[in-house]
Amino acid sequence: MNEPLPPELTNGAILRDNEYAWELSMFPAALQHAPSLGYACLGGQFWFLVSEVSLYEPFWLEANASDRMADEDWSAYARRSCEEVLTGFKRCLIETDFREAAGKFGTSEIDRADALHWLFNAYFVTEKEFLSLNFGWLKFPSIQRDSQ
Repeated sequence: MNEPLPPELTNGAILRDNEYAWELSMFPAALQHAPSLGYACLGGQFWFLVSEVSLYEPFWLEANASDRMADEDWSAYARRSCEEVLTGFKRCLIETDFREAAGKFGTSEIDRADALHWLFNAYFVTEKEFLSLNFGWLKFPSIQRDSQ
């Protein structure tokens, strides 16, 4: 998650503090392209911007992939993770009152805003990046770091 994502994956995204967030209308396309580029999606959260400098993270609005199974090959996990995140993402879009969610922050800046710019902050990883995460090594100890 430290390497820049390829341009094919970042269409419609902004990069802020080393994290990518996609326009809501563009995020499904990123999920569609990710597996063919060797990326899985671990999940993410919705963000909203009130101004260029004010970013809010309603962390309870999230869509995540389930864990990778021990015998699951990377390409299968990459596809499944993106499908699961897309399902959760779409569910949130349908079920969430975003203005109400923003109101939970209780700030006058949000109350005064005419419109909020909503984005989805997602975490895409390659197999090598996945294995470098602590939970990757704990679940897949038989895979050697040198082989990646």
